[in-house]
Amino acid sequence: FNAEMECKKLSHTPLKRVMSILDKLAEAEVFEVRLFGGEFFVYPYWLEVLEYADKLDFFLSFVSNGTHINAEVAQELVAHRVIGGAISLHGTKEIHESITQVARSFNAAVNGIRACVENGIGISILYTLTKGNRLSVFDTCRWLKENGVEIDEINVGRLTPYGRAKSDWEEVKLSLHDYLSVFPQLERIRNDLGILASFGDAFPLCLLPAKYHDYVIGCWQGTGFGHIDHLGNVRSCSIAKGSYGNILETPLTKIWVERLAHFRSLKWLPAKCQECDNFCGGGCSASCYDGGMYAPDEFIQKKRGGHHERQVCA
Repeated sequence: FNAEMECKKLSHTPLKRVMSILDKLAEAEVFEVRLFGGEFFVYPYWLEVLEYADKLDFFLSFVSNGTHINAEVAQELVAHRVIGGAISLHGTKEIHESITQVARSFNAAVNGIRACVENGIGISILYTLTKGNRLSVFDTCRWLKENGVEIDEINVGRLTPYGRAKSDWEEVKLSLHDYLSVFPQLERIRNDLGILASFGDAFPLCLLPAKYHDYVIGCWQGTGFGHIDHLGNVRSCSIAKGSYGNILETPLTKIWVERLAHFRSLKWLPAKCQECDNFCGGGCSASCYDGGMYAPDEFIQKKRGGHHERQVCA
């Protein structure tokens, strides 16, 4: 929502550039494109982008805050072979709107979910954890179920030091204990509500009870997916720092194979992480406030001498 407000202050990317980016993705034989922003559905040419991407035969999905999706939008998505997407919902009404700081945004998001589901589009909920909503994951799912809002799954995500959170990170960041308290809720959602509930981001499995390991989806940045911004810059993750190159200047295959080699080597991780049987990639590199383009998880602390060790408590 904050990103959407910022989008309204800026000029939009020319449609021709977006089409050029899609052309380059097709040339690189990318088979799946997930459309998001900012907020994809406030882009003046979102329908033209959707039509063009469909003509290039991409498997398409989207990420949205849901507030601009109605039956007409959902029908356009279906017409262009979109069968699934993700919509952000960060709690029950009061909690959600305290986070978005946008009145009536909860009902608008729920209406967007309903419009998708009623037109045959499966929806996953993206729930960013904060200190204020971390104990409300179950309550949110229960409200959705009791009010007939059908969702495929809910994926909770980590709060990272970007956007609004960056300015007061030391005050708003969650502790390890905060994150660990979420997993019993995910278990309860699965067992009591029949909704697939998972931890959608990477997390150091060495700090998590073994029974919850399969609740962590993990992160495949730089291996299974990448991010292309509105200018064509390539990153491994949408909130990662820096750029590996520009797809409009350098072939994506060259960027993907050559410039991410060090990242994939895992040599930047502590030795224990490189050798660990739990292949979690050292957790979430975006969680580390002082990290470079990639760094070990915030809960894997640096020792004197530049080495890292696992932190056993937050």
